[in-house]
Amino acid sequence: MNTDFLTPQVCYAAAILGAFVTALSQILLKRQANITEAGKKGFLQKFLNIRVFLSYGMLFMTLVINQIALIHVPISVMPCITATSFIWVFVLGIIILGEKVSRRRVLGVAIIIAGVIISRL
Repeated sequence: MNTDFLTPQVCYAAAILGAFVTALSQILLKRQANITEAGKKGFLQKFLNIRVFLSYGMLFMTLVINQIALIHVPISVMPCITATSFIWVFVLGIIILGEKVSRRRVLGVAIIIAGVIISRL
């Protein structure tokens, strides 16, 4: 297999893409949970539907993306990149789900960002 195109820049971009895809899948699961709760659907309808399957497919795709990213991204850096998925979930929750911005959520995101920065010092 020719991996010449998998430069360090491509691998870092793949790691960031993996974090973003993880966030999208979580938003999709949250949206399905909101729909299910509003409709009071049965047990099987909560878990056997296209949004849930698509979300878990996206999470599986993230595993593949992360394996590709690890060709050049050090294993010590991957947790920092994957932690950004929480930030993406915060932003996408506001944009897609219309969630409210609270001080507690902003503080949580700030703590995550500080943790990523401190871990890289």
